[in-house]
Amino acid sequence: HDVIFLLTDSRESRWLPSVLASAHGKLLINAALGFDTFVVMRHGIRHPPDQKSPTLGCYFCNDVVAPTDSLSDRTLDQQCTVTRPGSAPIASALAVELAIALIHHMSHGDKKEGVGKDAEGELGSMPHQIRGSLRKFELIPVTGNAFSQCTACSETIVKLYREKGWKFVFDALNNPSYLEDITGLTKMKKEAEAMSADIDWDSSEEL
Repeated sequence: HDVIFLLTDSRESRWLPSVLASAHGKLLINAALGFDTFVVMRHGIRHPPDQKSPTLGCYFCNDVVAPTDSLSDRTLDQQCTVTRPGSAPIASALAVELAIALIHHMSHGDKKEGVGKDAEGELGSMPHQIRGSLRKFELIPVTGNAFSQCTACSETIVKLYREKGWKFVFDALNNPSYLEDITGLTKMKKEAEAMSADIDWDSSEEL
């Protein structure tokens, strides 16, 4: 397949497709909606597929928590099921245009440049992320680097998936802390909490 479009409704449903795309070196275009905001992004790709880590980040690279149940006990507006009427068509159109620009560039231009960083192709710019706001009627291109402890595209995750296959997936689904433990996020958060506890907060008004 030339491209994978990831258009699912919840954060946790995006995790496995993100892992698969990273492990198999596939182009993935992700679109996610809020009430009046949205993000369209392309995940970083390993070239060659055995490359340790991509340059650009994926949907989960900005998170320091593993994907968990984001739907239970939440109102509709908190489940990203209520959006302004134009959000989905606008985000979908941008996702298609980004995919076409990338596929065209990767087929006829410098493949590494087209997927490794923001680049200009024959059809124009190919940003890593496009963050949109209908409240302000604006589009902002953003670039985010890959996170070495990402729960979806890091070297640790891809290596375990390739070694264990579906057993790895079952372990992740059955143990909510599994992904954070193996990527080092659990340790990182404990160290951050310890550092915060050691800080002597002075609430007095004196300088």
